[in-house]
Amino acid sequence: MIVLNYHELVEASPSNAWCLTHEAFEVHLALCGEALVSPQNFLEHCSDPTSHGTGAVLLTFDDGFISDYTHVYARYMTTGRIPGFMSFIPVDFVGSPGRMSWDMIEELDKGGVAIGSHGMAHVDLTTVSDVELERELGVSKSMLEDRLGRQVALFAFPYGRFSRRVWEAALRAGYTHLFTIQLGYHRGFESFLYSRLCMTNNMDAEYMRRHLRDPDAMRGVSWKISTKLGLYHQLMRLRYH
Repeated sequence: MIVLNYHELVEASPSNAWCLTHEAFEVHLALCGEALVSPQNFLEHCSDPTSHGTGAVLLTFDDGFISDYTHVYARYMTTGRIPGFMSFIPVDFVGSPGRMSWDMIEELDKGGVAIGSHGMAHVDLTTVSDVELERELGVSKSMLEDRLGRQVALFAFPYGRFSRRVWEAALRAGYTHLFTIQLGYHRGFESFLYSRLCMTNNMDAEYMRRHLRDPDAMRGVSWKISTKLGLYHQLMRLRYH
């Protein structure tokens, strides 16, 4: 499986590299076609990276932008054009300009969107104190669970940054699936880590075609050598100590 990561979607004139136009997103959907899978199917089969075949694609969105509700959910999920997606919420941003309200998030949850936490204030968790780390992970989880009335087990690291200290704290807090942004297939170097390709507006249709055909093609020489030698897991654990 392949996991794609999006942020805000706009009609025109993206404000930053991670903001894509509706047109660009349409192109991506067309390229993914029937390969799209629902979050529920992903979570059911994610322990086996080959269970859906190497071409299966999951859509995820970070930061709780209102376009999750007004564009992706309203225009695609309700028409059956996509089977669902994951939406990761930074709780402190809920209801602020350009972000979803609690009512919208609750509606997405009831409609089958998988809601996960993106922390409280979207901070780099590798730089905060242990106390602040516990708050970012635990309070955001509790607030989401109180609003949704169910367990929240998904977490996406803000900026994709993490360390062993961070992921161990996330596991202690009760999260079971942790998402970062790296190239490659969905399974990370630990069983609970899931890699995503963070989409930017300079990734054209040809880039997407290449990634869908071979997610590992653009990885560096060090990854290829360490993987071939069976050392990737050990090296990553050293890197993210």
